[in-house]
Amino acid sequence: MKTKTIIGTIMSLLLIIGLAGCEKEEGRKITDYKEYTITVASEKVTGLIFSSGNNYVSDVYAILKEHSAEWEQLAYIEGFEYEAGYEYTLRISETSYLDHSMGEPAWTEYNLIETISKEEKTSEGIPDNFIPDWFYSEYCATVNPEFQYYIDADDNASIEEDINTNPMVTFNSLNCYMDNSWTRWFLVNEKKEIEMLGFIKKVNNDSADIPESYKNLKPEGTITGTMEWTFIIGKNPENEENAIKYDVFICYPSKSISAGPTPVPYFFKDFTQYYQEKYPEAGVRTVVVRYSIK
Repeated sequence: MKTKTIIGTIMSLLLIIGLAGCEKEEGRKITDYKEYTITVASEKVTGLIFSSGNNYVSDVYAILKEHSAEWEQLAYIEGFEYEAGYEYTLRISETSYLDHSMGEPAWTEYNLIETISKEEKTSEGIPDNFIPDWFYSEYCATVNPEFQYYIDADDNASIEEDINTNPMVTFNSLNCYMDNSWTRWFLVNEKKEIEMLGFIKKVNNDSADIPESYKNLKPEGTITGTMEWTFIIGKNPENEENAIKYDVFICYPSKSISAGPTPVPYFFKDFTQYYQEKYPEAGVRTVVVRYSIK
């Protein structure tokens, strides 16, 4: 009985070693290969890239495959040097790989074979973006359109009426989304078309830097940090022209910090100077607006 058990154990070990050796020998395999011609649009479009189990917002190529009339996205073409303002015709290869030793066992690579043409022109019919509708509801935080405000003025009524209709405060009745990393923002209409987009630049602040007026609209929960978030408009993360800055409280929704709750940002904007200049006769002393995430 013992002899059979020992032999069985040895056979099992040999089988495991043999299988491991086979997998190692196999390594990376090409599961598909094709070549075709594409048109690359003269400007990049905001799209969605899936990598390492997460979705990332990024500017991607808008391409037309040969014999197709519908633009689609492509994140990267190895060996292709892109210059905005030019429409390209390229011959590329598409290679699909499989390697079970990798974290992501299946992937596809695109490589430039030949640049057939490069023409300075504006491509027509490019979609507004390649972001699917489900991304906003499943992977984005939404800025609550029902913002709160505090007004201290001789003529509160005029300021209050303006606040509730001012596009600078109400986002012009558009939905404001932030991606799950809080690095990109979008103003999106009911048709899920992007009206405006940009980047979020975050800088830590000391609590002493928060204006006293904000205490009239205290955020809910335990404050764990204060920051300044700059909402940069456009596709250049370094261009802060016309950017909008907010003071941000990072809070936990419960009084005690635990592993469970997710921190929530509250956005504060002091409009006191803005309304003092806009309504010089209103006796404006303080105007503060607070936004939250829903």
